[in-house]
Amino acid sequence: MDDKTRYLIVSIEGESFAIPITSLLEITVPRNIQKDQKLSEIFEGKLDYRGKMIPVVNLKKVLKLPGNPGGGLIVVKSSKGVLGLLVDTAKELLETSQKPVPMPRGVLNPSLNYYAGILRNREDLVVLLNEDGLLP
Repeated sequence: MDDKTRYLIVSIEGESFAIPITSLLEITVPRNIQKDQKLSEIFEGKLDYRGKMIPVVNLKKVLKLPGNPGGGLIVVKSSKGVLGLLVDTAKELLETSQKPVPMPRGVLNPSLNYYAGILRNREDLVVLLNEDGLLP
């Protein structure tokens, strides 16, 4: 039995983050994002995704990283619905049998529910994002 799980590794300001492939719907570029003043500051707006308007989250704002919104758009499904995530680049697929290690105590505020753990990708550590915890 194959116990491997696949993750999409994305880059945001030079840091690597992982998103489970099971949540991934599409990798594309952001087009026609419409500003919406009713959305909080973590959103760049919303866009038409296959006939339905979805919110677009600027992950740099969520993660409190500097820089302009990323040039890549990852569309994911979460328990709260479909959403777009702006990233700098989609780097690679990681297929691994390792289980994510919980974030060490004291490293991050435990109330930050958008982190799901840490994975090792060759010599690098990759933070696993919790797509269900990205929306307020």
